[in-house]
Amino acid sequence: MSHRPTRIGAPPLGPLLALLTLAAAAWPGMARAVKEDVVVLQNGDHVTGEVKWLTRGKLNYSTDDAGRLEIEWVKVARVTSPHSFEVELGSGEKYFGRLSAIDRNGSIVVAGVVLDTLSIPSVVQISSLDAGFLKRVRAYLDLGLTFAKANQATTFSAEGEAEYRGDKYGTTLVFNSYSQGQESVPTTSRNSGGARVIRFLPKRWSVLLLGQAEQNDELDLDLRLTGAGVMARVLQQSNSSEVSLGGGLAVTRERFSPTSSDPAAVDEEATNLEGLLAAVWDAFRFDSPKLDLSTSLYLYPSISSPGRVRGEAATRIKYELLSDFNVGVSATDTFDSDPPEETATKNDFITTFTIGWSYRR
Repeated sequence: MSHRPTRIGAPPLGPLLALLTLAAAAWPGMARAVKEDVVVLQNGDHVTGEVKWLTRGKLNYSTDDAGRLEIEWVKVARVTSPHSFEVELGSGEKYFGRLSAIDRNGSIVVAGVVLDTLSIPSVVQISSLDAGFLKRVRAYLDLGLTFAKANQATTFSAEGEAEYRGDKYGTTLVFNSYSQGQESVPTTSRNSGGARVIRFLPKRWSVLLLGQAEQNDELDLDLRLTGAGVMARVLQQSNSSEVSLGGGLAVTRERFSPTSSDPAAVDEEATNLEGLLAAVWDAFRFDSPKLDLSTSLYLYPSISSPGRVRGEAATRIKYELLSDFNVGVSATDTFDSDPPEETATKNDFITTFTIGWSYRR
């Protein structure tokens, strides 16, 4: 009688393939978790860890012993890493490759197709080429609340932004909300929210498509919907500030509530074609005290109604108390030189004191 040989310990093929697939998927993250990047500070200290990112003058760095660090970029003398990064200069030029060793302080070497030696002050952004979604996001959320016992008045404000920046495209979501209620007085509110899609072009140029919805009781604005296309350019970018300008065209659909006591009065609705001019200035300081200042101006000169100009000017300044937590002041002025509703207010100014949280800002 013949016997068929018995195979002992042969694992089932399905589970084995599944295990190998899982290991292969996890391997890049496991390999990246090994902290073998080296940062040399200007005082001569060497810190071994993992470069997370560089943005707004801060190098985010992870170490085994000291945990997560934020190192002021101008205090870095050298950086080396066997991993690949995207390195962007203030001029808008980008380089891709490993951060090779160099024996000279004040420079980094990007080893891509060729070796490129870059001065540290000229570098404004560093991102891992295998960076996940969260490592490409910057965000903040500010909240304000005031209660006055004397007149039972309560004021609430909220403002936030989330910005994702990919290699060629980016998106931004923003919102702003303000509400004031008082005993025996109708609640007054203003709200806005919008989204932007950005296509990055060479030499710090970009094309933006944006959509926005607004409501403002003070201006008797029930609803304004805006769609616009903008051509923009970053004029100046460094590790302490950024200045950008843009211009384009916008189409709006707006509805105003009548304030007249005339019972026959109806809501005023109109569709408009407008120009769009924008200027944004951000300034940030990492040394104590840590300050973050943002100023923006958006103007909409009407093409459909010559002579009418509306817009919004905003300033936001914050002071960091703890890591990623801050207190600040926000001021916004919304204006309309010739609102469709004749009795509507032409200007609405709000100043709020806030506490907030930020991520990668």
